[in-house]
Amino acid sequence: MDIGWKIISTGGGLVAGLLAKQVVEKSWQFATGHNAPDEDDFESNLLEVVVFSVVAGATRTLIHNLVMRKASQMYGRGAKSVSA
Repeated sequence: MDIGWKIISTGGGLVAGLLAKQVVEKSWQFATGHNAPDEDDFESNLLEVVVFSVVAGATRTLIHNLVMRKASQMYGRGAKSVSA
């Protein structure tokens, strides 16, 4: 694996994580009317924390996959060669 792809894949992962965080937090606030559960708040409703975690994880995975597919196309690699 060459250094250019390593840089692009690392940057893609960071961008996906930041984008997913913003999307999930804004969507959660819109849907529930209050802020997303904070990792340091141990008095949050456990069901709410579990649902938020599942939604956040799925969203991050989806965005990461889409970002990496696009990066793969732009870098000239086939999307089949992308390993996450």
